[in-house]
Amino acid sequence: MNKQEKYILQYGSLAGWPYKIAKGLRKKGVASKNIILHDRDVHDLNRKLPYDEALCDVNSGKFHKFKTIVDFIEKATTECSLIHYHSSNIFYRELHWLYEGRKFTRAEIPMLLSFGGGDARPLKIANNKNRFFYKEPNIVKDFIISARYFSWSKNIKYAATDPEMTDYAMPYFEKIFPFRQPVDLTEITCNVPAKENDYPIFLHIPTEPKVKGTEEIVAAVKQLKEDGFHFEFRLKRQLTQQEVYNEIQHCDVYIDELKCGSHGVTAVETMASGKPTITYIREDLVDKFPKELPIVNANPETIYDVMRGLIMSHSMRHEIGLASRSYVEKYHDLLVVCDDLIGIYNEIS
Repeated sequence: MNKQEKYILQYGSLAGWPYKIAKGLRKKGVASKNIILHDRDVHDLNRKLPYDEALCDVNSGKFHKFKTIVDFIEKATTECSLIHYHSSNIFYRELHWLYEGRKFTRAEIPMLLSFGGGDARPLKIANNKNRFFYKEPNIVKDFIISARYFSWSKNIKYAATDPEMTDYAMPYFEKIFPFRQPVDLTEITCNVPAKENDYPIFLHIPTEPKVKGTEEIVAAVKQLKEDGFHFEFRLKRQLTQQEVYNEIQHCDVYIDELKCGSHGVTAVETMASGKPTITYIREDLVDKFPKELPIVNANPETIYDVMRGLIMSHSMRHEIGLASRSYVEKYHDLLVVCDDLIGIYNEIS
């Protein structure tokens, strides 16, 4: 990339997909870089998510970080052709409208925002729509979410997100584009469950156990074992992204989450591996996904029956595995998603 060539900035480290998008765009001849503030994962995780560049070290002092942020924003006004935020802003999200957003608007740089979930999900609305939601309404947190939407909407006209987040974001943007989490199929081997296997392996790797419904999953496993069903259950945490990919290869069914009401990138990665994937999709959202969606829908009340059905039918596990890989190839392949994004970028530029 020469000095004169402007690039599309993918800012943030959301599940590693901003880096994948930047890499995919470069394969298509579009200049793009994934930049993050510093290399620090969420909660107690260390997934070693890839990125192109970190602005500073995680242990840098506050003044150094602040100066680095200000300097980078100034630099980006001359080097970036478009900015795609992924669940993150360069400076504080609630203050985007005061400085960062104004700078890029004055520089006539289009901005696009994609959400991670908890960064932009109003808890009161989420609870009204989903009786299994993992977090109680909280006035303070909802005020912060409202402040973020206010801040974003002052300078960011467009968002790209999934069906669940579209409902929350609709009032704040001129247009919301559909966005599907990308996976690089060259990194994920398809290993569909065998047609004949009477001892299936169920795998659960929660990033946040409370969010994922781990307690209810473990309870269902215990009850199934007591009722005489034969299967293996593996519960793992704190793995790198590559270790997660390796573990997925050796399971027959992946249990993702039971409470959020929509699927994330992990479900896409497990489907790409050819695994039946259990996730809770809210009833009002099912029709907003492509009709071929092969997710095995389960919530805390139905997880026992859903697991029992998959234990008893190895042919169903095999067929869902095949459908899962085909679905990801059609809708979530990195280069397919990049083609969609190029269309969005051209429209908003």
